Amino acid sequence: MKSEIGALIAECREKSGLTQDQFGQKYSVSGPAIFKFEKGYVKPSLDLWLQFAKDLSITEQQAVLLWIKAKLPKKYQAFISLEAPVVREDAKGYGRKSKLDGITDATKAREVVLSERTMPKGLKRLLKDDDLWELYKPQASEITTLAVVFGKLGDGTKSSYREALRLVREFSAE
Repeated sequence: MKSEIGALIAECREKSGLTQDQFGQKYSVSGPAIFKFEKGYVKPSLDLWLQFAKDLSITEQQAVLLWIKAKLPKKYQAFISLEAPVVREDAKGYGRKSKLDGITDATKAREVVLSERTMPKGLKRLLKDDDLWELYKPQASEITTLAVVFGKLGDGTKSSYREALRLVREFSAE
C-alpha cells in the first residue's frame, strides 16, 4: 500500500533525523498522521503536501501533479507525467495558441470545442451532453483547462473529463 508521496515524506523525515511525532509537530499534525501518510493509508491535504514538498525541494507544479496522480485509480496514474511539457512548434513560429484563448463565454467555448476536430473526443462527448451541460454549467476557463491541460493526456472518455472537471473545480475552490 506504500505510495510515492508516503515514501517521499518518510525520506524527508529520515533525512531530518526526526521521529514521526517530532516531524509531525513541525507541520502541526500528529505522529500517527505522519505514520499513515508514510504507509500510504491516507494522503495529506494538498496544502500540507505542498509544505512537505517545499522542504523536499520539489517544485510546486511537480508536487501538485504527484498529489493528483495519487488520487487517481492505479490504471490512470501512468497518464500523469512529472516532466515539463514539451512546447510544440507550428509553421508560424514557436508555441501554439489555443483556439480557446481569450474566450470568456462558456457557450462560445463549447462551440469552439465541438467544432474543432483536434479537440479530445471525451471532452466533446461531455460538452455535447445537454443534461450534463445544464447540471455542471462549466465556465469558459474550465473548458479551456480541460482542453489544454487534460487534452494532452489523450481523448479520454466523457466520464474521465467529468472527473477532470471536478478536479479543476477542487483546485480553484478556496
